Amino acid sequence: MKLKRFFAAVIAAAAVSAFGTATAFAVGDGEAAYCFDNANKISDWQTYGSTAETGFAIAQKTGVSLNGDGCLVVSENSSGDVENGFGGAYISSDTFSLENFGGCTFTMNVMLCEGMEAFADNFSLYSDGMIWLQSIPQNLSSSTWTEVSLTLPEDAANTTVGFTIPTFQICTGDILYIDDFTITLPDGTSVENLGDYVPKKIVGEDAVSTGANIALTIVLVVLILAIVGGIGLIVSAIIKKFA
Repeated sequence: MKLKRFFAAVIAAAAVSAFGTATAFAVGDGEAAYCFDNANKISDWQTYGSTAETGFAIAQKTGVSLNGDGCLVVSENSSGDVENGFGGAYISSDTFSLENFGGCTFTMNVMLCEGMEAFADNFSLYSDGMIWLQSIPQNLSSSTWTEVSLTLPEDAANTTVGFTIPTFQICTGDILYIDDFTITLPDGTSVENLGDYVPKKIVGEDAVSTGANIALTIVLVVLILAIVGGIGLIVSAIIKKFA
């Protein structure tokens, strides 16, 4: 595995320059393959590598999202630095009845958890199989979402795509959020949502209170009556003038 990645690194550097910054195919709310608004499809994602050593875990979280009602949260629980660490979470092409992901474009949206700016040094969107390719996001923020994109060459017979363990430092807690993982096929069509989309619930300050609705309705009725009354006075005055 290490030897394979060593030789792939040279090619990957050029490939990322050519494909990692490709323009993503925009999708609307609820159109991503994985929306992570519930935990229905978390089982599609398999983990590998130094997950035990880092306490790496993924889970669905409601209430934080770019779109929909939730997202995926990535956490770690490690008490010591991990040497020669590698690994992460991935999905396989056979999940989508594809022989491989050659020619596909992948996008995901990432936002750091509060205070975790120093713990995403190893995080990337990657694909593996015939060759290792990755796209490393820059300047991740805990206040805004960042889109990360990776496009595979058509002849890259890679069968897996996923994201790496964020850090191999001592770290405990939630590190980052992932939302709207999109898979665009070589023909430009996107894999439809697999069943984990839930529309965003409007609560608290996002919802207009019943009292405010009543007040707005009263104001609207008064305005309408005032307009109708004003028109009536004008018409009455005109009739009297020409009577």
